Amino acid sequence: MKFIQKNNMELSDTLIPDIFILNYMPILKDMDIKVYIYILFLSKKNIELDESQLIKKLQITKEEFSFCIERLQVEDLIVKNSQGYSITDLKELEVNKAYVPKLEPKKTKTETEQEQKRIAAATAINESFFQGIMALSWYTDISIMFEKYLFSEEVMIALFHHCQERKALNKKYVYAVAESWYKGGVKTFEQLEDYFEKQDKVYKIKQNIVKSLRLNRNLTKYEEQYIDKWINEFGYDFDIIELALKKTITKSNPSISYINGILNNWHNKGYKSISQIEQETKVDVDKIIKEPKTKKTLKYQNYGQRDYDDLELYYDNM
Repeated sequence: MKFIQKNNMELSDTLIPDIFILNYMPILKDMDIKVYIYILFLSKKNIELDESQLIKKLQITKEEFSFCIERLQVEDLIVKNSQGYSITDLKELEVNKAYVPKLEPKKTKTETEQEQKRIAAATAINESFFQGIMALSWYTDISIMFEKYLFSEEVMIALFHHCQERKALNKKYVYAVAESWYKGGVKTFEQLEDYFEKQDKVYKIKQNIVKSLRLNRNLTKYEEQYIDKWINEFGYDFDIIELALKKTITKSNPSISYINGILNNWHNKGYKSISQIEQETKVDVDKIIKEPKTKKTLKYQNYGQRDYDDLELYYDNM
């Protein structure tokens, strides 16, 4: 016995889970959402269309369609199989993420207090940044980040505030920022404040370098790595870096790599302050002044030569 519900496709409904609206729609591009809803509609009726037909129906290019399908797979919204693609059951996926078997031994009083503080932090995050409708999977992610990065409750709340301020409250960005803070040695709120101060200092130095070199562009990734090394590894502030910048005055196209060579040389010599660098420079100049001048005349030269003293040559090569 077979029962069939007959209805007009134009008058039927395609259900979209609230989980998709809460967790996925904010991070997907408009084109991705368009493709997802349409294939969700097709899957409901088991309608089979090849790629060219889909592209024609959706009025997009082949390249746009490929990018959308790739992004939907990355977000686990669809899964490729031998016949095509299957639509992920988002509700089942969410339940599986949220369910964590409790097989741990009985916790100590300290561990219980810590857990209560973390639960309170997650609740505060839900109310402050998700208007009380935070997806269940976020609770799991917050728990994972507490264990992985050892953040205090204040730092965890600050993490979500930081991401919200930048209008990027999605899991990829939150994890990326958390990883950056962790590598910067952040665990407590006091360490976070120190981290921000250092980041602000680095940013200002980079801006000063761009301005000094009159670069009409942003620094490249590799140039920023050079500058990070000067500040964090060498311990140089802008006053010392500026001395190296001044040595590029005679160059038509000064580069960060040229400045890196100067600063590397000072670091290898153990210079830590401007006075050390200036004293060493003064010693070199005094040495040149005291040395007798010598003129090198080639045998075949029978015309007058301009006299260059050693001090002038020294400054020309600085």
